[in-house]
Amino acid sequence: MPLYLDEIYFNDVKRAHETISGAIKNGFPTGVTLKAGPWFSNEENKVVLVLDIQDHSLTFGPFTGAVKSGAVSRRRLTPIVDWETAGKVING
Repeated sequence: MPLYLDEIYFNDVKRAHETISGAIKNGFPTGVTLKAGPWFSNEENKVVLVLDIQDHSLTFGPFTGAVKSGAVSRRRLTPIVDWETAGKVING
């Protein structure tokens, strides 16, 4: 399960809420499953989610559309590796 910490920086909190609510109700892009969140940051204008993304290139279209519309300013997509897998790599 390829998990990602997805931080989406919105330009408008109301629009952010509407967009994420719509994704929860109508589904995320193909191959994307919400695993935790969403959470709003109280320090930055962003939404934080944990997603299972089978192929993150499939999220390019929807995300680019959100940037083009002015709803989103940027995104930070960070892969998350579980502790056991990291230990196997580190310890050989």
